[in-house]
Amino acid sequence: MSLKLKVLGLGLLAVVAMSAVAVMNASARTSGHFTSDSPNGNTTLVGSETVTHSTELTSHGIEGGIVCDEVAYHGTIAGNTSTHITIIPTYNKCHTTGETPGTVTVTMNGCSYTFTPGSNGTVHLDCPVGKAIEIHHHNCTITIAPPITVQGATYETDVDANGKHTITLKLHPVQFNTQYHGGICIFTGTNHTGTLSGSATVRGFEDKGVGQPAGPQVNITHTP
Repeated sequence: MSLKLKVLGLGLLAVVAMSAVAVMNASARTSGHFTSDSPNGNTTLVGSETVTHSTELTSHGIEGGIVCDEVAYHGTIAGNTSTHITIIPTYNKCHTTGETPGTVTVTMNGCSYTFTPGSNGTVHLDCPVGKAIEIHHHNCTITIAPPITVQGATYETDVDANGKHTITLKLHPVQFNTQYHGGICIFTGTNHTGTLSGSATVRGFEDKGVGQPAGPQVNITHTP
């Protein structure tokens, strides 16, 4: 009897432990969220970089970091509460640090970034089948291709000059695989590690549907 009770006790303990792990894992998967007070629940995101909020890419063999003087972000939040936001950047006037703007080009080829919430959120690169981000440097071409999922994103909810809540996306810094093609860069190898760091601020606007201009600005927030 005593042995059976001990075995039963261990069985119950195992069930409790497994339940606790399941709850913890579920919590980890759903930790945090993004919100928008758009009247119809759909939000268009518009962002840009500034002197205080900008991003920089570094990669092996490239002298100086790659920065772009003109960067625009467009994205969406689906629903008034969401566990991810999608951002599509457009890069112009790019160059390595100290060079003339336009000496480097960054082509997204339909790729986008998906951000998940939390105090150490993830960034996932999504691209159409067979596509990758292409960076054309005067010494070689660098591609960044999915699947890439990295951790290291944090978010700040601020208030802009219009009195609306905005979200600043921050990367601290995140690393991923880069591949070199052609040019003298490949003499150092074709597979390397790139690092992206920096920040950008996005604002929310009511999404009135396909083909319609964005509506009034709305509040967007992040809860870790």
